[in-house]
Amino acid sequence: MQKLELLCPAGSWESMVAAVQNGADAVYLGSTAFSARASAANFDNQQLKDAVVYCHLRGVRVYVTLNTLVKQDEMEGALETAKLIYFTGADALILQDIGLASIISKTMPDIALYASTQMTVHNVAGAKMLENMGFKCVVLSRELSKAQIRHIAENTDMNVEIFAHGALCFSYSGQCLFSSILGGRSGNRGRCAQPCRLPYTLKDGKGNDVRQGYLLSPKDLCLASELGEISNMGVQSIKIEGRLKRPEYVAAVTGIYRKYIDNPGKVSVQDTQTLLNAFNRSGFTKAYFSGETGQSMMSHSTPTNTASEHFAPDITATFASNANFRKIDIQCDCVFRQGESAVIRIKDSDGNEAECFGAIVQKGIDACISKQRIEEQLSKFGSTPFNLTRLDVYADEDIATPIKEINALRRNAVEKLYEIRIRMPDRRMFARDKEKSFTCNRSKNHTNYAVEVSTLEQAEAVAAYHPIRIYAPIGLTEQVKALNYDGEIVTKMPDIIHDDFDMSAVLGMHIITGVPGMAQNRKDSGNTNIYGDFRLNVYNAYTADVYKDMGFKSVTLSPELNLKEIAKLCSKTDVETEVIVYGHIPLMLTKHCIIKACAGKCVKGKSNYYLKDRKGERIAVVCDPISCTNTLLNSKPIYMADKMADIWRSGVETARLVFTTETAKACAEVMQQYMNSVKIETDDKQNNFTRGHFYRGVE
Repeated sequence: MQKLELLCPAGSWESMVAAVQNGADAVYLGSTAFSARASAANFDNQQLKDAVVYCHLRGVRVYVTLNTLVKQDEMEGALETAKLIYFTGADALILQDIGLASIISKTMPDIALYASTQMTVHNVAGAKMLENMGFKCVVLSRELSKAQIRHIAENTDMNVEIFAHGALCFSYSGQCLFSSILGGRSGNRGRCAQPCRLPYTLKDGKGNDVRQGYLLSPKDLCLASELGEISNMGVQSIKIEGRLKRPEYVAAVTGIYRKYIDNPGKVSVQDTQTLLNAFNRSGFTKAYFSGETGQSMMSHSTPTNTASEHFAPDITATFASNANFRKIDIQCDCVFRQGESAVIRIKDSDGNEAECFGAIVQKGIDACISKQRIEEQLSKFGSTPFNLTRLDVYADEDIATPIKEINALRRNAVEKLYEIRIRMPDRRMFARDKEKSFTCNRSKNHTNYAVEVSTLEQAEAVAAYHPIRIYAPIGLTEQVKALNYDGEIVTKMPDIIHDDFDMSAVLGMHIITGVPGMAQNRKDSGNTNIYGDFRLNVYNAYTADVYKDMGFKSVTLSPELNLKEIAKLCSKTDVETEVIVYGHIPLMLTKHCIIKACAGKCVKGKSNYYLKDRKGERIAVVCDPISCTNTLLNSKPIYMADKMADIWRSGVETARLVFTTETAKACAEVMQQYMNSVKIETDDKQNNFTRGHFYRGVE
């Protein structure tokens, strides 16, 4: 049985101490920039250095989160932050941005790179892609079952990490634009406003209420009783969520998970209650790990903490900033020979050894010191982080050595062992490749449109306008080929592709995908094209270049970028770029089926259900029968027909129109408007469309 690493949150110094003192093997914490928990206390550079010293002294590893998406003009700042972290001696960087990771792997090779769960890695292909990029560990999506986790772990040489306790995002991490589109606060940038914790009403196609409540609010995850099985699945690390939680929470949860990692088994009633007291939302769930996807994993009645928060006295004591309960075992050998320097050798449980020499040992004349007294003085390690497990002293008889010399000998050895344990590892720096620049010569009257459709009727309507590409879902592609259409027909892959997906179903087809690693499976498929969808989260030219090198013909840029940011990106890459200029932007992609959980039935991909929010907006719930996921669509479509000159001026090659719930007639009308750059007829008070982020962007 493999011993699991216990990785715990450190949103503040006090929480870090709580994690260390209660048994964490490693902690993860954020710097003050580019962290996915921007509202946590986080650590400036000096605090980070101090944290690394504190943890390394006690045998605890430090992983620093740099796990946000990085805009083009932020890359220099992100790399400077990474450099500062690099030279603190931190053990790993947790990253989301593929472009940032590609530069760090080449310029800062002496730190481990961990792939954040924000990368949405949920299959072997995604893990292999990161492995080839030099990543040492992947944090898998929370939506995976135990069988899927095991399969990935068995088919990659990277370490595999999973979440074991704490809050569950309703959406696949890295695939949520809800907070971003509705309020400009991006979850991909560490500023999520948590709209999933608000009340909603699910309605059917006739407008009838199906269920009201906090329909997007999951219970917290708890896998404490599954640790024995997890350790046998090939998983190396379990993560406790909670950088925004209090130190008491960190202390309580860390202590219990330490207990059951060391002695796996059924969690006692008392320990379960302690976990509930720390934080819970209407109890706990094992969620997707155990195959649970229904109503029982949700906290529909409340989105907030229902814990009593009655912590035991020992828990409240162990997060104090001066806590020093955790000790490193040491063994000590000392020799006191007359006429020679006294010598002490200390060896810790990690194999580090410190040797120090003291004053010359004198012959005793009037007063001699006994071996017992020497042992008493050398045993005083109480205020240090060391625990003496063995002391062997050899001392000649009739010797005289001042007590202060013995104390000094012990202190010097301790200080030397300190220095050895916190010694900065070798850290090399290599120069970056020279940044590229490209001149943009696009026409303002450009008409390079690609169109994504959901039905054959939509495809028939848009084919008459001759877009350069039509993206059609699997199962519809062959029917679209039968239309009188002379452009490129591209199969839109499911948003989630597990390892049991039959890739032969798209053999020989051009595809568009937002799943990392899909190019890994396309290298031997002939001359077919692969296009990158917006779910790849392309925020900068470096990421675009990475996907080009993997074989992508083009990439769709993140809908979170504004026009100025798009222009900066396009000026730094020769990759074909695409942006979405029309459509109801997906707000969330979720494994949890809202309809089945609330209405009690599976609609097999045919859904006319929608959520109604507090403001009366209708959020369509779209089902994918292949990946068995729900997509929540923004109530208002992006509309840019009258602003296309701005789009082409930014330097993108292709503009995409996305049709989901529209009728064929509506599709034709929208196509006509874009071809003629016509503003949609609307009452401004109704505000029936949005410009997305093209003119505002995200924080």
